[in-house]
Amino acid sequence: MTIEEIQQDVAAEIRAAIKAATPKAVHPDDEFGSAATPSIRVAGWDPDEARSNDRLLKLSTGHLAQHGWRIFSEATDSDDRSARVMKPGVASGRLYAANGGLTFTGAVEP
Repeated sequence: MTIEEIQQDVAAEIRAAIKAATPKAVHPDDEFGSAATPSIRVAGWDPDEARSNDRLLKLSTGHLAQHGWRIFSEATDSDDRSARVMKPGVASGRLYAANGGLTFTGAVEP
């Protein structure tokens, strides 16, 4: 697989996790880095803002865990929630819940 294909696959998994947390999720365009810096940014938010940040993160990371991702919660000093999310081929993945939305940032490894 090419770096671009790996990025697309990871982005699809993250979008599915966001949809698991908020079925009516709205997504802007995903952002991808170059082959030299293969970063990924995927975001989505609940248009009804019906769920708390805590609930959004628990539902989305629960979905990822069911699909083989390892989840490590991170402490925050606000109502925002954050977790490191990892799986083979994904470096430094982080899923962040704030203001009724979820944002994933990370990079892929060939």
